[in-house]
Amino acid sequence: MKLTSEAEDDLDNQVKFDRKKIAQEIRDRLSTDRDRDNISYIHKPDFGVEFHRLKLTNNGLNHRIYFDYQDSEPIVFAVRHRDYAYSPEDLKEVENRLNDIETD
Repeated sequence: MKLTSEAEDDLDNQVKFDRKKIAQEIRDRLSTDRDRDNISYIHKPDFGVEFHRLKLTNNGLNHRIYFDYQDSEPIVFAVRHRDYAYSPEDLKEVENRLNDIETD
């Protein structure tokens, strides 16, 4: 699993939550439970985005982890608290981040 620099920044900005706790939960869940975990495929044609989403709802967390795959490796590109996920502004930023991943 890899975190983009933007996802690292998102983790740094989670002031009410322990950054290390969230990062470890992401690593644990994407490395061990990928086939049976709470992962959905998000398709928002109005914004031109498609990506995978992992819900973190254990251990006091209520976050949404946006990721895609490159060569079968999960690439986390956004970490959002549920209160800020899926807004039009968020989805526009997701579009930009996905474009950055695809051109790297």
